[in-house]
Amino acid sequence: MNIGLLNAISKGKSLKRTKEVKDRSAPMVKAGLDKKDIQKYLEDVQDTYVEEWEPLLASNGLTFRTAYAPMTKKEAECLVEAYRGFEKLPESSKKGEKFDAFFTKISKDPVVKTMLSKLQNQIDRCLKSFGCKKVFVKGSSRSAKDAVIMLKNMTEDFEQRCIAAKKKEGKLSINDAVISLLGAGKDAMSGTSAEYFLKLFVRSERIYQDMTLALDMKEFKSGWAIREWVDIDIGMEFRGFIHERKFCALCQYDYLVKIEKLQDEKMRKKLVETMKEFYEQKVGPALHGKGSKFKSYVADFALDNDGKCWIIELNPFQESTDGAMFSWATEKKSLTSLPFDFRYQKNTQNALVALSKEWRGICQAAM
Repeated sequence: MNIGLLNAISKGKSLKRTKEVKDRSAPMVKAGLDKKDIQKYLEDVQDTYVEEWEPLLASNGLTFRTAYAPMTKKEAECLVEAYRGFEKLPESSKKGEKFDAFFTKISKDPVVKTMLSKLQNQIDRCLKSFGCKKVFVKGSSRSAKDAVIMLKNMTEDFEQRCIAAKKKEGKLSINDAVISLLGAGKDAMSGTSAEYFLKLFVRSERIYQDMTLALDMKEFKSGWAIREWVDIDIGMEFRGFIHERKFCALCQYDYLVKIEKLQDEKMRKKLVETMKEFYEQKVGPALHGKGSKFKSYVADFALDNDGKCWIIELNPFQESTDGAMFSWATEKKSLTSLPFDFRYQKNTQNALVALSKEWRGICQAAM
């Protein structure tokens, strides 16, 4: 690998944090843990890599169709160095033409060239075999969703959604603005180009963290997951908590917003029954076969526009995973025991205060 090129960009210095981490799903390792505890934490993260659980669900159509592109240790190191170089750029150079110039420069690295070619070949195969118009590319652990705010197509989509909401309601409420923002951000995670996705990866702190964790493991294990794109409305994704194979709790994933569909008691009751039945009759049996290591985990469920249930991903049953509408600190009993508890957002929130400065600024500019 021509690491000299990337080191020149990052000036060979370790990354200094210049901004607060806003991502609530960032890995959080408690202070005071010894090396053995930290290694166990890292192993738990790897146990919920998409490569571990997706094959168990895919054969029954319980999750999105997925193909893989392996990642080498050198490629992970390359992504880490690229992110460090990106972080050292002036804010004005982190998007648009100036960022494109930065990306063109790092693309000269042979390792980056190989990644782009390998990923594009796999994307093309998936588009053809899945018969879909777009795909979603993520790492073994997480996606680069924190980087979509830097995309012009995302902000343009958000503006169009706001215009439509204003036309329908006569004004743009905070709730509608945040729903528009979440929807535009979600859709910006789909595409057809390896360059599009790699530009997200090198700007993503989530990916940087995950690559750093993977490189710290005794055995490096990480890769690309190329998944078919299925449209899911904001408010139709839910975070479920499974403890010792008991489905203990479920809540609205995008809990910063009030979703009108969920205010209807009859609809809400049917949705919860559907999710519980989906888990108990299909997901649980698929994941809990003989010798299965899946006992306690956090699962993200979704209901698409055709009424089909999906598992989006599995996450570690640890405080490092966002508890959404539950608190790991004060509501552990709700997350580890029955009776089943379902939560949804009943009231509109001042959601802007919970957004990062960048996301909040976009919303405020539209109102």
